Amino acid sequence: MTPHTTTQPGALRRIVQRVRTDDHCLCSEEHELGVHALAVPLRNARGATIAALNAVVSAQRPSPLAALRALLPLLQEAAAELRPLL
Repeated sequence: MTPHTTTQPGALRRIVQRVRTDDHCLCSEEHELGVHALAVPLRNARGATIAALNAVVSAQRPSPLAALRALLPLLQEAAAELRPLL
């Protein structure tokens, strides 16, 4: 946990709902100070989420929004390519 970790149940529920809607998750320094983490779901051929694919970058590099813009299309493409294998 860090000072940025979401610990309130209501706030966590709102984040989970937003992740479901957005189909990705971006966290900034929530699990480790100094890093942004971006994740997308990995779904099998039936569409069930079975895992996640993520990238972690230094918070000293791009802003969270810049990391999202740069990495989200790449992660989504990789997840789509992996789908037939899952």
